[in-house]
Amino acid sequence: MKSFSRGAAMVVCLFFMTGLFAQSLSFFPLEQVKPGLKGYGKTIFEGSQVERFEFEVLGVLKNVGPKQDMILARLTGEKVDRTGVFAGMSGSPVYIDDKLLGAVAAAFPFSKEPIAGITPIQQMVDIFKERPANSAPTTVKADPRQWLKPVELAQLLPPSLAASGGVRNEPSASSLRQIATPLNLSGFSPAVIAQFTPQFRALGLEPVSGIGGMAADPGDDGRLEPGSTVAVQLVRGDMDVSATGTVTHVSGNNVYAFGHPFLSIGYTDLPMSKASVITVIPTLMVSMKVAATTHSVGTIKQDRATGVMGIAGEKSHMIPVHLRLKTSRNEVKELNYEVVNDTFLTPFLMAFTVQNGIVSSERAIGGQTLQIKCSITVKDQPKILFENSVSDLASSTAFAAIAAASPVHFLLNSGFENLVMEKIDLEINAVEQTSEALLEKVWQDKLEARPGEEVNITVFLRKPNGEMMAEKYPVKIPEDIPPGPLKMMIGDGTSFEKSDAESEMEFVPTTLQQLVRAINNLKKNDRFYIRLYRDQPGALIGGEALPDLPPSLLALYKSEKTSGDVKTINKVIYVEHELSATSFVLSGQKVIKVNVKR
Repeated sequence: MKSFSRGAAMVVCLFFMTGLFAQSLSFFPLEQVKPGLKGYGKTIFEGSQVERFEFEVLGVLKNVGPKQDMILARLTGEKVDRTGVFAGMSGSPVYIDDKLLGAVAAAFPFSKEPIAGITPIQQMVDIFKERPANSAPTTVKADPRQWLKPVELAQLLPPSLAASGGVRNEPSASSLRQIATPLNLSGFSPAVIAQFTPQFRALGLEPVSGIGGMAADPGDDGRLEPGSTVAVQLVRGDMDVSATGTVTHVSGNNVYAFGHPFLSIGYTDLPMSKASVITVIPTLMVSMKVAATTHSVGTIKQDRATGVMGIAGEKSHMIPVHLRLKTSRNEVKELNYEVVNDTFLTPFLMAFTVQNGIVSSERAIGGQTLQIKCSITVKDQPKILFENSVSDLASSTAFAAIAAASPVHFLLNSGFENLVMEKIDLEINAVEQTSEALLEKVWQDKLEARPGEEVNITVFLRKPNGEMMAEKYPVKIPEDIPPGPLKMMIGDGTSFEKSDAESEMEFVPTTLQQLVRAINNLKKNDRFYIRLYRDQPGALIGGEALPDLPPSLLALYKSEKTSGDVKTINKVIYVEHELSATSFVLSGQKVIKVNVKR
């Protein structure tokens, strides 16, 4: 039996080594590359038919990256002479003596000749050979109160791009640059595309509008081969967003493509599709491949410095989104689509698609109010419900899109590894006028009250046109409250959350369950809240404030200050009321005082 086991192991080992040896024989060694060598490449100029072009090696550029070389070559051929090196050509395989040399990956912008940089195939394959050890656990950094603070569009991008505001350097004709990746867009407004183009270009993507999915060629079996056009589908459904490149090498179920990073996000789970080329548009700067997705064929699993690697036959997890828009004309428009599940891409794409959904039916600029209700389904958790309203004279659609994307952004960046987002439902109601109101002052009918008595307050609001209006609210003093000075805070939800953060009243969840509960308890900015409190030591336990704690118990909590569930605070909250929703986006906060007597 032992002899059989050893023999079987030797056969398996020999089979594996033979496979690696055979693969290495099919690659042209980089050390044998020299100027003057000629070969051919494969790509698609139209449809799904792979065509050939020729090339001649000009030389090898050493150390263009850490231990990374690049081959410089001049491409030739009837079609490539007309188009030059084009966006979407990234990954096109090139061969010498029928052995795979590498992938077309770089070019000189504005070049008069089709000069290309070629990533050696061995560098593409080697970088995906070994999976690194599991990374350290992600630090939990969820603070849902941050959602109510202004977030700029660039903050939804990876930090390295957000630092530059989402703008990359303009290409230089004298520098060899990674070929841009065409981003084919379908169902999008030109105005929205123009607004998001700087951010897409910062990611190395070149938007091409008006291109979505299409029916597959009946003769196309959907399999990928070297030279096939491959797409990374980021959004699909009533809106479509797909980035295209070219397949370099197929080994079993492993598919290697691009020859340069897509977004350089490492391990990932992005849908991989086959695409059909409509045409290649020649331009002076960089020609552009226009393509449309056809078959879903697998999943992009890795995205690194020398290319992307996908696995054919696997299926990516995408997040279904349902957007229901009630327009200012009382019409209802519904959009259904899916977005990729990715820490950085999902929030950014949510902002892009939501703003597009609004602009497609409402004004892009001008005064309006947008009420947003967001329901997020997370696996094995109660539904997450989030509401907000925006009202602005110029940028309400952008603010609404970011407001809708912010919960998704903070959830995916919370650090909870067991968080699986299953569905997002959005409901947006539009009113074609601003409806802001500022809390100007608060009047009270008495300065002293007994426990159980009511204090009537009048809240005075000022509209943008200067008009004043008043709302009256009765506030009951709790029956069991001790005598003494009592503060009464009146304000909108955003002001309350900001005040809590400044006074260290914020609660940072340490579990996913606490995060969901904290989100569902977030205050809204279309209504007022009234809080009765005193400035004295207290404790916040699991997000709940405990008033009038005995000194001994308070001292015990102070000694356990590092606990995630227990936090000492400088306010004792006796009661808090949420008032009825209004038709205004409210702002402002006031504090009045009442003396409680026996």
